[in-house]
Amino acid sequence: MTKPKATVITLLIPLIAISVVFLLGYKGFGWEKDFKNKEIVGLVNFFSVPNPLKSEAWQVFENYLAFAKAHDMAGIRTLSYQISATCNDPAKERECLTLMDNVYLFASDLKLSDFTHFAADERQIVLYTDGPTVAILFFTRDEIGTPKVLGMKFCFEDEATAGTCVKTDPSERDLDGDGWWDNVESLFY
Repeated sequence: MTKPKATVITLLIPLIAISVVFLLGYKGFGWEKDFKNKEIVGLVNFFSVPNPLKSEAWQVFENYLAFAKAHDMAGIRTLSYQISATCNDPAKERECLTLMDNVYLFASDLKLSDFTHFAADERQIVLYTDGPTVAILFFTRDEIGTPKVLGMKFCFEDEATAGTCVKTDPSERDLDGDGWWDNVESLFY
């Protein structure tokens, strides 16, 4: 083999190996425990998110949390489908700030990798985690498809109620046939 060809192969083999790990995921190689709570997990999750809409919704949620932490009501308005009556009332500014603090407190430790389930159509997006404590993020989509934060819920499941927090059967999501999934529509006010 010629020297340039050998050099290319020597460089190409490790590059392919690293690519396989990132594209297929490090979990299948038994390395998950080695990377637990390390920055590489975020990098792997970034590259392994299969749906760009899920990533876009997550980015909107992260920006929403940053605005809540900063008490930036104008920013929250740009990312929200609706604003609570408390935050729409200037006389209740202190209560609104408390709501923002609580949203940040409850949601700031959530990670995209926690949200192993995803459902979406042209009107709504739902991301949710596995149980027993199921975190559920609800988004609507505006006329051009951009996600808008609608709400967040936590639901508790046990063995008897596993899989009941979020309706996953498309025929059961919208019982009144208006195009809004019932669990999304229940958050409208």
